[in-house]
Amino acid sequence: MKIILVDDEALVLNQIRRLLSGYSGISVVGSFQNAREAIVRMPELQPDVIFFDIHLPELSGIDAVKLAQEAYPGVDIVFVTAYNEYAVQAFDLNAVDYLLKPLHQARLDQTIKRLMQKRLHKQEDITSTVPSRILCFRSLRFQRSGGSTEIPKWRTSKTQELFIYLLHHRGNIVPKETLLELLWPELDAKQATSQLYTSIYHIRQCLKQMGIDAPIRNLTIQEGYMLDTSRIRIDVDEWENGLRQASGGNWVDSHSELQRLLELYEGNYFQEHGYWWAENERERLRKLWYQHARSLARFYDKAGMRKEALTMYERLQDADPYNEEDGLALIKLYTATGRHKDAERHYYKMDQLFSNELRIGLPARLVNWFEQARMTLPLTE
Repeated sequence: MKIILVDDEALVLNQIRRLLSGYSGISVVGSFQNAREAIVRMPELQPDVIFFDIHLPELSGIDAVKLAQEAYPGVDIVFVTAYNEYAVQAFDLNAVDYLLKPLHQARLDQTIKRLMQKRLHKQEDITSTVPSRILCFRSLRFQRSGGSTEIPKWRTSKTQELFIYLLHHRGNIVPKETLLELLWPELDAKQATSQLYTSIYHIRQCLKQMGIDAPIRNLTIQEGYMLDTSRIRIDVDEWENGLRQASGGNWVDSHSELQRLLELYEGNYFQEHGYWWAENERERLRKLWYQHARSLARFYDKAGMRKEALTMYERLQDADPYNEEDGLALIKLYTATGRHKDAERHYYKMDQLFSNELRIGLPARLVNWFEQARMTLPLTE
């Protein structure tokens, strides 16, 4: 359990840190005398609990907690104060406990016990279900825990683009100004801000209804938003991690897994949405697929697994019909497996494509090989 301490008195911070050091499984990951600094650091430190003094300079503990809960929903709050008149306000903010100074170990024991019990219930809730998934290949879809995929119903196209943009930048703070300029450049600042707040609200409602545990953090101090996907699975992340693992070992052992992963690439990244700002990532993932598909095709060819090699090269040519190296490899495989008609058909298909689309002839290497093959093999029936 990770804890942040916020108190304007250094002696109190040291006392709380010393008292907490006696508990196993607890670590103090930050101590701050300024509440705003603590809130700014929350996404980085990812605390489970914050011990807040109520009387703080510039920003009261009550107001600081409201900002902290906006920035990091779900964090547990414990108030530490020399005054007891704020208890009602504290518990209105769902504080776990309200400690009076000076702190005593026996009273702190009760607080830690409450925190541990609450944390245990959270872990049981998380582990009781399979994490939901967000699918990004081809189009945006949600998959409930262990269920079928569904297309989310958004209130407007701008709401959909806003969510996908936050998803594209997941884990990073996206400034509010960036979102306003991207989605509502034609509106004045007040109207655009109103549209942004409304869209954020509808996204949260949609995610809640579909059981997608990906909260949007409203980071008031930094004037931005961050989509937290730490408790959810994302197909592109799983796919890329799988490629990295499968291609890093012995191909004899891993080629089947690599084949499975390549087949999961059912379309380009948000292909059906066509957002211009996603093009760099779309191209990066597309190149990653080409790179591994070509490597696997060559492995199959060298290993004498011609059926598998043919399948891969056919798919490569469907995806990139202008690649003459893959085209020649496919024609050679057709010829080697006795599919002479298919070899001839594919050659003339490429010849027509290069002539009509690129206004150039086929590369000499491909032409020379084919002409030589025509002299020794019955390419034409």
